[in-house]
Amino acid sequence: MYILDIQASGTGDESYPAEIAWTRMDGSESYSTLINPDSVDGWEKWSHQAVHHGLTRQECCERGETATYVARRVAHLIKDYPVFSESPIEDQQWLDKLFMSAGKRCPAKLIPIEHAVRSRRRLELHRYLLARRDEHNAAANSLLLARAIRQINASAKSDRRNQSALSSSLKWLKDFSFVT
Repeated sequence: MYILDIQASGTGDESYPAEIAWTRMDGSESYSTLINPDSVDGWEKWSHQAVHHGLTRQECCERGETATYVARRVAHLIKDYPVFSESPIEDQQWLDKLFMSAGKRCPAKLIPIEHAVRSRRRLELHRYLLARRDEHNAAANSLLLARAIRQINASAKSDRRNQSALSSSLKWLKDFSFVT
C-alpha cells in the first residue's frame, strides 16, 4: 500500500502535474520527482500557486524527469498496489493528464486516504488532516501521511489488544452468579 501526492503547475484546465511522490505505507520506500513540462507539448502555463509550492518551471525543466518516464514508474506502482491519496479526485485528474501525455490510460484509480484506516478511526484521521500544516511538497506530504496512517493503525491494534486483555480478565464473571 502506498500514499501518493501530486503538486501541480496551477488549478486550471491548462495546468499539469509538476511534482509527484509516493511513500510505501510501512515507510520502507519513497520516491519523488519533478516532471519536466518541456517534455510535453502544451504544458506551458505556470501559475503563482506552483511558486507557492516552492516550485519553479525552470527547476522542473532542469531537474524533472520526462512525463513518459514518470507515467511508466507510476503505472508499475499503481497496477500492483493499492494507492491512496488525500485528494483522490484532484490527484486522479493529474494522473490522467500525465498518462494522456504519454499516450496511455491510467491503469487504476486512486483510493481515498480514509480507506487506509478502520472506519472507527476515520474521525481521528480527519482531525489529523485538518490540524496538519500542508508542506506544499509532494515528498514531505506523502511521508507525513504514511506516518500518520501507521500511527493511527498502530493505536487501533493497541486498543484491540487492550480490549481483548480486559475481556479475558473478566471471563471468570461469566460463570459467577449473583444472589440478590
